[in-house]
Amino acid sequence: MPGAEQRWPARAALLLVLIAAAGLARGQETPSGPPPRVAMVVGNSAYQNVPALPNPAGDAELVAEKLWESGFEVIETVDADRETMLADLATFRSRLREGSEALFFYAGHGVQIGGRNYLLPVSVAPSSVEDLKAQAIDAQLYLDVMAQSGARLTLVLLDACRNNPFLDMPSDGAEAIATRALSIGASRAAVERGLRDLAAASRGGLAEMSAGRGEALISFATAPGQVAFDGRGRHSPYTSALAGSIDEPGLELVDLFRRVRGAVREATGGQQIAWTASTLESRFYFKPPADDLRSATTGMSTGSDTLGALPPRRVVDRTFWRAIRDTDRLDAFTAYVRTMPDGAFVAEAKEKIRSLGGDPEAIPVSDLSLPERPRGFVLADPAAQADLAATLDRAPASVPIGTGAARIGAAPDRAGWVHVAAAPRLGAVSAGGTRLEAGSVRWMEADQPLDYLPGIGSNGGLDSLRAEALREGGTTEPVEAAVETYVDACDMLAGNPYDSQRVTAGTRQFILDRNHDAAIAVCEIAVARHPEVVRFWAELARGYRAAGRYEEALHWQQKAVDAGYASAMVYLGQMYLDGQAVPRDFDRARELFEAADARGETAALTALAWIHRAGVGVPEDPARALDFYRQGAARGNDWAMTNIGEFYQKGLSVARDPAEAVRWYTAAAKSGELTAQTRLARMYQTGDGIAVDEAQARFWFETAAGRGVPNALTRLGLMYEQGQGADRDLEAAARLYGRAAAEGDAEAWLRLGRLEASDAPLFDRPERALPLLEKALAAQVPGAARALGRLYETGRGVTKDLARARALYVQEAGANPWAARDAGRAFASDEGAPADPAQAARWYRAAAEGGVPWAALDLGRLYETGRGVPQDRTEALVLYAAAARPGGDARAAEAARRAAAGYSAEETIRAAQLLLGRLGAEVGAPDGRIGPATRDALARVFAAQGRAAPGTRIDFDLLAELSAMDEERLP
Repeated sequence: MPGAEQRWPARAALLLVLIAAAGLARGQETPSGPPPRVAMVVGNSAYQNVPALPNPAGDAELVAEKLWESGFEVIETVDADRETMLADLATFRSRLREGSEALFFYAGHGVQIGGRNYLLPVSVAPSSVEDLKAQAIDAQLYLDVMAQSGARLTLVLLDACRNNPFLDMPSDGAEAIATRALSIGASRAAVERGLRDLAAASRGGLAEMSAGRGEALISFATAPGQVAFDGRGRHSPYTSALAGSIDEPGLELVDLFRRVRGAVREATGGQQIAWTASTLESRFYFKPPADDLRSATTGMSTGSDTLGALPPRRVVDRTFWRAIRDTDRLDAFTAYVRTMPDGAFVAEAKEKIRSLGGDPEAIPVSDLSLPERPRGFVLADPAAQADLAATLDRAPASVPIGTGAARIGAAPDRAGWVHVAAAPRLGAVSAGGTRLEAGSVRWMEADQPLDYLPGIGSNGGLDSLRAEALREGGTTEPVEAAVETYVDACDMLAGNPYDSQRVTAGTRQFILDRNHDAAIAVCEIAVARHPEVVRFWAELARGYRAAGRYEEALHWQQKAVDAGYASAMVYLGQMYLDGQAVPRDFDRARELFEAADARGETAALTALAWIHRAGVGVPEDPARALDFYRQGAARGNDWAMTNIGEFYQKGLSVARDPAEAVRWYTAAAKSGELTAQTRLARMYQTGDGIAVDEAQARFWFETAAGRGVPNALTRLGLMYEQGQGADRDLEAAARLYGRAAAEGDAEAWLRLGRLEASDAPLFDRPERALPLLEKALAAQVPGAARALGRLYETGRGVTKDLARARALYVQEAGANPWAARDAGRAFASDEGAPADPAQAARWYRAAAEGGVPWAALDLGRLYETGRGVPQDRTEALVLYAAAARPGGDARAAEAARRAAAGYSAEETIRAAQLLLGRLGAEVGAPDGRIGPATRDALARVFAAQGRAAPGTRIDFDLLAELSAMDEERLP
């Protein structure tokens, strides 16, 4: 079977990738460590139509930080609408593996209806019980996702048992809900009845839940059916107790929740008792004992298998500020304000900017042409700021991971034997070059320095050494050292997921492109503070390259290459390939790629694949390129997997195989590769060689949208707008378009503008549409000129200007036949400018030739009346037939039938003879009579279609059929 032999290498490579991933997921012994830990953390405070809650968003951010420091990959969702919660759930689902340790935390409003628990997004505005079910999210969905993933362990933590938000609802909230319901057709009486039903149906507290057959623990802030307190401080009693307990190393889960229960009971005076249900059989630690590998960071396990997103907001905020606070760099503080406009230290940053001669109010942080997004929880709140600021210097010493050892203290002032009671978890302490192990006894000289070396593979946190000096007479003297180890801001913002020497999971290029100013600032600071750390040189070069500052990128890439840094070889090679700050030199690029490959860099394999694929410096050889991609994929490189998927999708050097493309794209998408996620979504959406699957399309668009990919947000919004894979939801579509537009996605400007210009309920806001459509037009987005032309033609949101409308329609008419039809209508109109029937006929003709049936009808009317063209009823009837072609627009066909109703039988026969002539049949001059030539022509034309001749019947239906056969241009 030659075909099978040819397919084997691709399937073998994919099998290796999947086997490796499965082995990691099951937690088998591998050099890369334990199974992944993945958490989704949601906190909703800023409710728009029901009572807001002060603490859930802050609770979520605190828990997200603690989980990240415990090695979890965290999907953090704060003050989210329904579509955002579902998109982040899709991202969560995509990151779960067989054998994962999965956790879901929720803080916010939750209600119980009919024994089901519903979690409320901030956008919820129900006017009935059924509305609530549609707008909220059933909590069981999160449990089912984890159970179906094959996760080894499932943890569900719900701090959502606050009071029923529909009881004693504030009048402004009730009125907002009523206004929305009335605008979409509900009656006032129905709304009032629905709100009463909601208050009665929504029971206080949450119902018990099931987590499936695996090992699971479900924890409620209070007992089922009871109500929890939001708390008087910054955090709820439950979250405060939980976060404090997560921080303690070696605390097993059962003991942890026993402690949480006691702390909550004490904090509430016995009024609230935390409740758990567990089917656990094995032990679990958030921060395991020192010898447990589960302290390793998820995303460091293999190749580039990483979410590639920034850490939780509190972590980024603290780390960014720690890096810049003691500098006088205007660019650094400006980047902080731009990227963290709600950051805990934004007031101090703005004051610094002023003192350095800058203007903080001139820093663009939002687009005023976009709808304002609800402003929810902000770290800049004074209480939040104080809470986060207190963690800045939480240990006497702090050491960035991957920068070498640092002095954290000294031995006692008298020499002697020292017993090490507890060694650090996240690094190693040494004295005189000897590592101090737990349980060991070492002789130490007086005031001997203690050096701490952070371990690579954790996200850092608080660490300590506890020892005792043994003195005469059996007495002891404590020897203690505390340290915080952390991921440096340069690694956090510019770390490369494809760098084999990275110290954290890394940041995907798309995120770096959005934050390169911040990355450059913190990496320049890191290089100045740690000039010997070559990794920072390469990361600084990555930031410069993302910003287009190629001369500076070249300098630091070359320095890193000269120092032997393998990842820098790949990116310096790419600069030679692209001619960035150097003349193009394909041979030099290939040498660098080969050198990096010899040092184990998988990105070098994708670079070598590219030069053979494109034929730059070597003969074009797609088969050789595919071989390099397969080598990279077998070593876990998800960009290599994506490219293999493209080869099978397009049939490059292999037979086109959409199913194989889907398998490769899926492997890459699950690894976190964003391009693969969007390509996979489009294949499912369009049915590109596979069955259309709107649910899968939506899932992968949601997965990419959950990471903020702008066009994925737009495409997901389009699915909501068109009701693909879910009920139609224009409000969700508008919110998604708004988020994408805020990130600069030009298509989103168009789609949001068109929605705002529509007459749909809740929208019809053309004044908002105008600036959006102007932006889309400036970005040359197809469809923008047409949409803007309609505003000018109708005078909606702008002064009516028919001449401007005509110009806009013509601008797009060459590429869009529907715009050509609009141009025809505008030239036919005399409302605001003299009509120009000849131009109308010209553009109607172009639109009709482009397949627009309504344009054929419009042009037919001009021929019928002789406006802009010679009067010709036969031509008119032929055009009406074109508008009524079988399988076309039913409404256009019906309008064409009405237009043709007054035509005689002779005129109909003459039109048929004209169409037969265009089809190449000899009928002589059209005479309006059915003679032998006409009958013979009909027989031949229909025989060519494999159909029986229609006999002597010539009517409008036959004209429409003949028009459908006509492949020539319309008259």
